[in-house]
Amino acid sequence: METYLEGLSQLAPEIILTTTALVVLTWDLVTRGRNCDHLGYLSLAGLVLAGLVVAFKWGEPVPEGPVFGMVVIDQFGNFFKLFTAASLVVVILFVMSDRRERKNEVGEYYFLLMGAGVGAFFMVSTTNLLLMVLSLELLSLCSYSLAGFHKGDKRSAEAAMKYVVFGGLSTGVMVYGISLLYGLTGTLDMRVMGSAGSEGLPLGLAAQLAQSPLPVAIGVILTLAGFAYKVAVVPFHFWTPDVYEGAPTPVTTFLAVASKAVGFAVLLRFVATVFMGTEVQQVLADYGTQVGLLLGILAAVTMTLGNLAALGQESLKRMLAYSSIAHAGYALVGLACMTEAGFEAAMYYLAAYYFMNLGAFGFLLYFEGVTGRSTIDSLRGMGPRAPLISVVVIAFLISLTGIPPTVGFYGKWLLFWEGIEVGLGWLVICMALNSVISLFYYMRVAKALFLANPSDCEAPPQPGLASLLLLLGILTVGLGIWIKPLFLLASRSFDIL
Repeated sequence: METYLEGLSQLAPEIILTTTALVVLTWDLVTRGRNCDHLGYLSLAGLVLAGLVVAFKWGEPVPEGPVFGMVVIDQFGNFFKLFTAASLVVVILFVMSDRRERKNEVGEYYFLLMGAGVGAFFMVSTTNLLLMVLSLELLSLCSYSLAGFHKGDKRSAEAAMKYVVFGGLSTGVMVYGISLLYGLTGTLDMRVMGSAGSEGLPLGLAAQLAQSPLPVAIGVILTLAGFAYKVAVVPFHFWTPDVYEGAPTPVTTFLAVASKAVGFAVLLRFVATVFMGTEVQQVLADYGTQVGLLLGILAAVTMTLGNLAALGQESLKRMLAYSSIAHAGYALVGLACMTEAGFEAAMYYLAAYYFMNLGAFGFLLYFEGVTGRSTIDSLRGMGPRAPLISVVVIAFLISLTGIPPTVGFYGKWLLFWEGIEVGLGWLVICMALNSVISLFYYMRVAKALFLANPSDCEAPPQPGLASLLLLLGILTVGLGIWIKPLFLLASRSFDIL
């Protein structure tokens, strides 16, 4: 009993989020959906409490083995739990600030966001592929419902349907790949798969490669395909523009920031655990190099297609959707290095992406509340009408491009450096060229704000949302000048190996 209670105490953040989600759902049913702001505040309190519990555990000795044989408590998982909790806090604030969202009968909104948070917390903290798939399904089901939350909106319903179809297909492919790996190794634990192996089962992939390399390759590729869908890597990106455009803007923000980061967390853990363990580094060196080359090719294609497709977009949501595809390609550069430093660079870039992309979607939400539209043309001349927000927007855009002195510049610099260190000069050149391409469509927004004829549309104050955007803007620039805190956080959190 004592061991069981000790295990539950290690799962305190997940228990807090689950309890909060259930209380939100029950309270919404009791009050029949009236005055849902209090549900938003309750959700924020649960997320802050869960985040504080994770933060207080930082630096404490971690349990030797997985909790209940499935959940791993480590700094890597804590890093992405904090990332998820912080992202959900901002998303809920966006929901509460959204002028186009009704304020009553939206309790399910908060319940689904909390449910997605529970799925994300378990996803980033497991080495068991079965729990990983179950957590992915919980996150995905909540995301499908959120994408189609506006049932009367044809675009929202279409977005949810496309998301479900592509999501179901990708999950099926990934589960088939996992079943092959299970059949070959006799285990669902990634750490055992990444071990040197032994006689009989379980047998590590290093030993299996000598006997049946083709089935191992098929299993690995199919499993990676499932992860690629979650982070919108080409050719599994088709759902992204339509879903981002049709979903409510706060939901799009969640999918572009939190959900994408969780997908990268699982991908990082899978690749590092299976192919970079100390026991098998020498045995799998050549195979890991081939996996890195595959990831490098995917990175180049993904960032190129994302940036080229974004050039001609008039819808801000579709532009940011293709931009997020391109940034997935940038983050993949760190994985393609197949080194610990490369993975740390990818983690830093994901943290940098948090500030600048949340800000980009926040500014979209701000001007949607002013103009009622989400096109670049709707921003024409709005700079003088909302000067503070418009200046902050420029900071987000130059950070997304990778121009100093912003956090996005240092994130790309780290990826450049690690790519050169491992001999991926061709990929670094491709990344640099794509950054130049991205400057064109990001600056179209700046041009519309400040260089077009002044708009007759008034921009009524939105103090809450404006204050949040200002804070994100300060962090985007400030962490680009004072890089040490975020860099140390990312480097000290990579404790998988």
